[in-house]
Amino acid sequence: MKLLTLVTCLFTFIIKLIFAQQNSTSESTSTLISQYGNSFKNQGGNILHDKVNVYIIFYGNWSSTQQQQEQVTFMNFVENISISPWFKILNQYSDNSGRTVTGPLNLAAAVNDAGSHSLNLTNDIHKQIVEDAVNSGYLSPVNRLDSNGVYIIMGGPDVNDSEFCTTNCGYNSYSNDFQYMFIGYPGRCSSSCMPQVNVNSSPNNSPAIDAAITIFSHEIQDILTDPRNNAWIISENNTNYELGDFCSGKGTVSYQFGNVTQETSGSYNLELAGSKYLVQTIFDLETKQCSLGSK
Repeated sequence: MKLLTLVTCLFTFIIKLIFAQQNSTSESTSTLISQYGNSFKNQGGNILHDKVNVYIIFYGNWSSTQQQQEQVTFMNFVENISISPWFKILNQYSDNSGRTVTGPLNLAAAVNDAGSHSLNLTNDIHKQIVEDAVNSGYLSPVNRLDSNGVYIIMGGPDVNDSEFCTTNCGYNSYSNDFQYMFIGYPGRCSSSCMPQVNVNSSPNNSPAIDAAITIFSHEIQDILTDPRNNAWIISENNTNYELGDFCSGKGTVSYQFGNVTQETSGSYNLELAGSKYLVQTIFDLETKQCSLGSK
C-alpha cells in the first residue's frame, strides 16, 4: 500500500510509505535526485500506456451546490490534464516492451456513493468499495473491472478514513485486478492537507478541491509509471521511492511546484482549458530536474 504522508510545512505533501511498513523519511527531494536521478529506471514491470480510463467514486455526502461544483472541477482536471505540457513529461517513462505513458486519461464514469460501507473507513475496505461500484453497473455497464484503468475514491467532507489527516492525505494501491487511489477531503484538516497559500482562497474557489487536485497530481505520477509496485521504483533500506517522490518534499522549494503565480484568488502553476491549478512538478529524465513541462 502506498501512502501520501502529511507534511505540515508551507507547501505540503509527501514522502510516501509503501505497504504500510515504512516510517517517514527525512531525506530531501534534492538528495533523492542526486542519489538516484541517474540510476532511476524501470525494474521490469509494466506501465499504464495508451488511453487510461479513470473511474471516480464520490464517496459520502456530495449533495450541496458547492460540493457538486467541486465534483465538476475535479472531473474537468482529470479530463483535460493529458493535453498539458506537464503530462507530456510522462512520455519519457516506458516499460520493457517500449510502451510509454502517453495517455490520454479518459474520464470513463463517475458515480456517487453516499456511504455504502459506512463513513468511517479502514484501509481494507477501499477495494470492496470499488468492486461493489463496478458490480452495481453504475461504473461499468458490463459489471467488469478494468485492469488497465484507475479507480479513484474521493472522500466527501463527512468521510473519515483510519489514517487520513493523521498519517496521510491520500494514497494509491492495487489489487490483482485493478489500480486505485483514495483521496480524503482536505477541508477536514486544512493545516495538514492543503498548501497553506491556498487555505483561504484558491484558483477554483474551493481550497479543498484544489488541494485534492494537488494530491492527485502526485498520485497519478506513481500509478501510471508503477501500477503494480514493480516498474519505476527504487527499493533501498526498506524504503521505496517512486516517481512522485523525486519532486515532493518539505518547504517552499521550486522543485516541488516550479514557477508559482500568486494572486488574491489563490496560487497556481498550471493553466488548462481556462482554469488554473497547483500541481506537483514531475522529474524530467532528460534534464534531471523537476519540471512543469515545456510550453
